Amino acid sequence: MAAKRDETLTSLSKKSEPKKSQRKDGESPPSAAGSLFIIGGSEDKENTKIILCSLAERIGAGRLVISTLASNNEDEVWAIYHQLFTALGIKQIRHLGNGHRDQIKKAPQIDILEGATAVFFTGGDQLRITTRLGGTALSKRIEEIFKAGGLIAGTSAGAAALSEMMLVGSPGGGGYRIGDTFQMVPGLGLIRNVIIDQHFSERGRIRRLLRAVAQNPRLLGIGIDEDTAILVERNESFQVIGSGAVYVVDGHDLSYSNITEDVMARAMSIFGVKLQVLSHGDRFDLQSLIPLPPQDAG
Repeated sequence: MAAKRDETLTSLSKKSEPKKSQRKDGESPPSAAGSLFIIGGSEDKENTKIILCSLAERIGAGRLVISTLASNNEDEVWAIYHQLFTALGIKQIRHLGNGHRDQIKKAPQIDILEGATAVFFTGGDQLRITTRLGGTALSKRIEEIFKAGGLIAGTSAGAAALSEMMLVGSPGGGGYRIGDTFQMVPGLGLIRNVIIDQHFSERGRIRRLLRAVAQNPRLLGIGIDEDTAILVERNESFQVIGSGAVYVVDGHDLSYSNITEDVMARAMSIFGVKLQVLSHGDRFDLQSLIPLPPQDAG
């Protein structure tokens, strides 16, 4: 089992072969040298810890900054993750938290990010991340770390905040009727043309993500189960890690939806949407929008 996990971790560092872009919106992902480690939430912290082990493997001897800005129990969350990553061999760990926007603007805490090679956003409320960080020197520095080849990770709300747009509201399934409402608001924008939904199958969020894609077919919807993550390399491709599944909702060929109609109680209709379901080791090319089996599959 350990040998298989080591083999999997090794394969995660390999880049998928480039493919000709088939995006229909005329936009390609931005140039980026870094990686994103996007976790669907509730990652195993007691048993195999495959998600946290994979993340720690990527961080290696680098310096990790843990941001608890999304949480209303920052000290408790910091203590949990500090202990976990220390036990997994990370020796340089710093804490970014305890700040509202006015405090962050007055004292940006840039020194905390000095020498950082990885930043990890914990769960909580994604709006706490974007409203506190958006447009600040801290946010700019995190983006610089990413573009310089660093690793930016997030779990639950921390995962949702990494995408160009993020879903807010309708914590359950939602999106079944035309009148059901939720918001799509700007995220940190580290992965473009994508919207992330977390705790996906556990909270029945397929209808919510379908509606989000129907409202803006330019966005690729990615739903991530708990104890599951995607490792995104250079905004070109990702690989699935963990015990659950990843659901990719592609609306680029969408031909019709009724979500602009005025009959609020009517069920939602969407034609032409594609759904791909990926599991551990599977890959997805973000340029060709094509799923790929594990690299060692025959």
